Amino acid sequence: MTDYLPFSAVRQMPEFTDYYQAAKRFCSFLEENNCLTTVDFLICTRAQLLHLYTVALAMPWVDLQSNEDFEEKLSVDAFQKVLQGVAEQLGEVRYYWHVFDPVNDFDAEPVCGDVLDDLCDIYKDLKYSLMIFGLGKQACEENALWQLKSDFDAHWSRHCINALSAIHFYLEQFK
Repeated sequence: MTDYLPFSAVRQMPEFTDYYQAAKRFCSFLEENNCLTTVDFLICTRAQLLHLYTVALAMPWVDLQSNEDFEEKLSVDAFQKVLQGVAEQLGEVRYYWHVFDPVNDFDAEPVCGDVLDDLCDIYKDLKYSLMIFGLGKQACEENALWQLKSDFDAHWSRHCINALSAIHFYLEQFK
């Protein structure tokens, strides 16, 4: 059973600070588009994802007292800029094969994954929560903390694992 902690307790925990900082670094890393070589980009991305996954896993659940929807959205233009920058960094190193649930014998059909899609889905989830958190009100921060953990558990952890696997094998090819 998952334990839910009060917002005020989670807000003060180093696990929150670590996750929050890692999320900001990951988003900045993708936004900055430093024109690294593909190999350097993969190496940096791998380090970012490994750290992000580790700190997200350690983040406790927030006992959500208010469930609000927020109008804050990432602009289409801003997202397209990130998408284009990541696509340029990846070049031809994007697609890979995997199964959705590798421990389910009945779901063993391979599907084509896309590192670009993985990274940008993680980015969107994190960026939205960071934007909500940045609104500065306690209800916003509480919802953002809950969303950070929920998005990891329900969505982007799989994208992260799949991207890490693909990056591992692409980097093996470059040795």
